[in-house]
Amino acid sequence: MRRMSDVPLHPEAIPSSNEPLRIAVRRLRWFKQAFLRHAEAYGRDLGCTFDVDEAKLASVFVRWLEAIERQKPADKSQRRAFFEFAAALMLRELVADMPLSATGPAALAKPDSAAAFWPEGYCCTMFCVSIHTAAMAQEFHAATEVDPAIDDLRHWWSFRENARGDPGFSAGFLQLILGNQPNWMMPDVFRARLVQEAR
Repeated sequence: MRRMSDVPLHPEAIPSSNEPLRIAVRRLRWFKQAFLRHAEAYGRDLGCTFDVDEAKLASVFVRWLEAIERQKPADKSQRRAFFEFAAALMLRELVADMPLSATGPAALAKPDSAAAFWPEGYCCTMFCVSIHTAAMAQEFHAATEVDPAIDDLRHWWSFRENARGDPGFSAGFLQLILGNQPNWMMPDVFRARLVQEAR
């Protein structure tokens, strides 16, 4: 596993709020501001500019809220696991209706990196990891570690190809890089993850 200090996050791109992050992220204005800031920050890192389709982003946000409300567990003991799963659902919706596009190649990214291969997918993934990391620290005082799979281009190839046919694969990919073994039959179903973990 890798410490989050080894992963290029942008905590300064998370807007301040007088509400806990778990509440703030459910507000469209905050979510939009956070996503735009992350797109700008990763664009600088990668040497490209991201154009954001704000109508698509709003649609992504609404679908994500609906998804977490549908799957939210009644059992309070599952709260921490669901926090992580909510980030996976966020990535699923972002990849399903990609709201950003790079206007050119990621000129500053290493040629064999995920960021160079798929800058849009990389930016969306890192946005979700960043929000997850901040939420876990605030709610549970827990540090986040990521699996070495985050650096393996083969995983990113698989992520991109499989997500084209099944957006739910994106949820499994995020769980994988956060160090969990997804239920690949139903990677975007929280109950299926609990069954997987119980084995």
